[in-house]
Amino acid sequence: MYTPAYFHLHELVPQSVYNAYSGSSRLWLCFDPLILRAGDLARERYGKMIANTWKWGGRHQYRGLRSWDCEVGAELSQHKFGRALDLVPVEAAPEEIRQDILKGSAPEIAELISCLEMDISWLHMDRGNRTANHESGLQLVYP
Repeated sequence: MYTPAYFHLHELVPQSVYNAYSGSSRLWLCFDPLILRAGDLARERYGKMIANTWKWGGRHQYRGLRSWDCEVGAELSQHKFGRALDLVPVEAAPEEIRQDILKGSAPEIAELISCLEMDISWLHMDRGNRTANHESGLQLVYP
């Protein structure tokens, strides 16, 4: 079981799920370990990243795992399979990170993901079963 070095469980699961399982480390089993590793690598390379903020009274709780009854995002969102992360970089601009990954400067991250969502104010990465539409080998999705 992969446990991220830079993210705590409460940062990547909704409050209801965290509370239902008393914050059990077994919740890490709900995630694709490679998306967790991609999140750690992004954090190492680009600096601090924010995910869920509910534990501190914030409104975000669906930036990692989403339960099947969650109405945020697409019906078959990769978040519901534990294969997607929405991270808010603090020390670098999301577009700068996306372009860095797309130009091949971060191959250690690019090889772990299949998709980047473009034109949004955060970094969405996922490992869905996708067909590439970019020379980087990634699928680029636009809102």
